[in-house]
Amino acid sequence: MTRPRRPSWDFDYRPIVSRAGGDGGPCDVVVATRVQAPVQRLHAAFEAAGAAVAIDEALDLGPIHWVRVRGPATLDPARAAEIAGSIAEVRYVAPADHGTQAWAPPLELDASDRARASAWRAREATRAEERFDGGRWFLAAEGGGVAAIHEVTGTGVGARVAVIDDDAAGADALDLDAEVLVGLERRPSAQSHGASMVAWAVGAPRAEPPFRGVAPDASPRLYLVPKPGSDVLSLPIAIVRAVADGADAIVCATYVEGTWSPMLDDALAYAERAGRGGLGAVVVLPTGRETSSPAGSVHASLTLSFGDPAADPRVVCVAPGSRSGGWFFYRDRKKLARPFANRGPSVRLLAPGDDIAHPLGGPPRLSHAESSGASAIACGAVALVLASNPSLRLRELLLLLEMTATPVDATPDPAWMPFADAYDTLPHAKDRDGHNAKHGHGALSAARACLAARDPVAWALVRIGEDQAAARYAAIRRVDPEVRGAYSDELGRHLVRVLMADARASHAARALVRHARLLSGDRRRLASSPPGALVKQLAILLRALLEDSPLAAELALRAEIEAKLAELQARHCGPAVRAEPPGDDRLDAQGLEPRVVALADRIFGTDLPSGVSNGNDSA
Repeated sequence: MTRPRRPSWDFDYRPIVSRAGGDGGPCDVVVATRVQAPVQRLHAAFEAAGAAVAIDEALDLGPIHWVRVRGPATLDPARAAEIAGSIAEVRYVAPADHGTQAWAPPLELDASDRARASAWRAREATRAEERFDGGRWFLAAEGGGVAAIHEVTGTGVGARVAVIDDDAAGADALDLDAEVLVGLERRPSAQSHGASMVAWAVGAPRAEPPFRGVAPDASPRLYLVPKPGSDVLSLPIAIVRAVADGADAIVCATYVEGTWSPMLDDALAYAERAGRGGLGAVVVLPTGRETSSPAGSVHASLTLSFGDPAADPRVVCVAPGSRSGGWFFYRDRKKLARPFANRGPSVRLLAPGDDIAHPLGGPPRLSHAESSGASAIACGAVALVLASNPSLRLRELLLLLEMTATPVDATPDPAWMPFADAYDTLPHAKDRDGHNAKHGHGALSAARACLAARDPVAWALVRIGEDQAAARYAAIRRVDPEVRGAYSDELGRHLVRVLMADARASHAARALVRHARLLSGDRRRLASSPPGALVKQLAILLRALLEDSPLAAELALRAEIEAKLAELQARHCGPAVRAEPPGDDRLDAQGLEPRVVALADRIFGTDLPSGVSNGNDSA
């Protein structure tokens, strides 16, 4: 009897079930109310009901009002909700000491709840030697690097990064805007995990030697929480506080498996809807690594549970990649290859997690970044993208990261053979949308994402796979007054958002750059193309942006688009609308089309700019 063939997308998808809690121990719950419930009044209400409890205000910020109630096991959560309801309307009651798959009622937010940075200073731009050798390979564009090529991506000026962690030895090597304790009285300093996360994302300028991270001019804060297992409340509090303080990107690489709660649902809703002034703060979490075997199996689970925080669609779930570009394996004592990460439907992106430079000073050495370091590196890349286009909404940023990711071959690299367990290498194929349970949508590329984020022409070039052309165009636009004067940076950033939301505009933009590419290098093709066709197509695209764009432009931007349309008509169609099309000589009198083709000759050249991958191999 032949064994049925395993589908190409399948693997041993069995997560390890976390402790459910509720084992009859002392009552420890969070009571969430719609308005603030004063602790003294709550305490009096519980005392009057005969319940001897301890009540602490956990969080009172915007629409989120949490108190923690701890008491005897005989205090039923439903009874706690009834008593608290005599003081303020209760949204929910949830365990504070263990996870649950319950979710919160919708969070009621208005414009006054939008979070904006006030006391969190932004940094100035800095310059330093850019190194991609040795353990700094993770910054490079080649192999499995994240392509943090700062001449292309910028350095993250203006972005604010929050790292949530439970240990911070070595933090003196950092240049922190602030260190915030959540549920702690002093900094835990047993290990350097949290400081390393900050350093890989942003840098450690006070280390000896100084370390330059992915976004070296982003401004970091470190939020320190209790060790895993203490509660499921500290992480949501830290996220909400970081968002309220003004964080653009937040990463937490502590052990958060099994800690989903209604409070975390509130925190992620607050990040999405109130963060960055209502545009949405980005939360990055690692896939984690579960090597235990589920019941009845001899294989490691290596499965990201669909109930874990990293599986939430509002989160950027990051898996670790190797120096060669695929999923990260390591050699055990028997020289067998084993992986360093979970797999699952919710994995979004791959980022460097192989051996990378230890960032906190001392003799040069390498550190296994794993999925923790990969998430920190990804958070730094997110900061670069948001600094490139601060107007991006969270949903737009997530789409941009996916569409600019580098495809990854899902078949295991033979160089890693022998494997400890062939099951660890599954699945070997990608779905039609490019997703694989190990790699997500591919390897994160900061250079490609930043180019596409800030400029519509670069966006179209990146989308068709012309990465070098996009980098050349961006470089030319920085120094060429004519190209720079074609449109403002503000309009360019807005048009990127339109192109991601409007399939018609997206197709039009990509058709325009494909047309220019075909005309470049051969003037006979321009001569045989109908004069004025390129200008007409450009005018139709601009006109559509005024008619029914899914993203209404600001008045100033609309005025700029209208001015460009009027300029095109005056130069190429005459001052008045004609009953008959003007002659070919009039359409090309100003020479716009030859100038566009001359620009195409420059951007589709053959010499490669430093740090950008080869053309169509990335689309």
